[in-house]
Amino acid sequence: MTAESAAETRDSDSKPRSVVESAVETAHKVALAGAGVAGEAADVGAKVFDRLVARGEKVESQGRESLGNLRDKAEEKVQQVRSAAEKGIEQTRAKARTGIDEHLERRLEKLGVPGQADLEAVVERLSAIEARLDALEKPKPKPRRRTAKKKASAKAG
Repeated sequence: MTAESAAETRDSDSKPRSVVESAVETAHKVALAGAGVAGEAADVGAKVFDRLVARGEKVESQGRESLGNLRDKAEEKVQQVRSAAEKGIEQTRAKARTGIDEHLERRLEKLGVPGQADLEAVVERLSAIEARLDALEKPKPKPRRRTAKKKASAKAG
């Protein structure tokens, strides 16, 4: 090998080495960039995660408040419906009682059984009769004798 060819080999050897070194260096930089992207993504991801957690807590709080309001409104509505139902039931019961009472009264009247008004009239008449009897049973006060005056008048005459 001549000196000139040895120099070329060294130059040619050094050139491939610099391309390989360059490729290795570039691959290393790419790997570092990837690691940087992963680190940046982790930082951004952590910030986004924290922001999302804070937002989720706010949404949860608002949701609980909304649910509480809805629950209160629902309970109020249930109470209104319950009151209306109880009132309706009581009215229906009253109508049923009145209807049953009227029906029984008509049936008893047809059977000749005296009704409430008839019984009240009888009670009033009995009270009046009792009052008359009481008045008759009381002894009348005896009249006073006027014997002393009669004697005085007889002597005078």
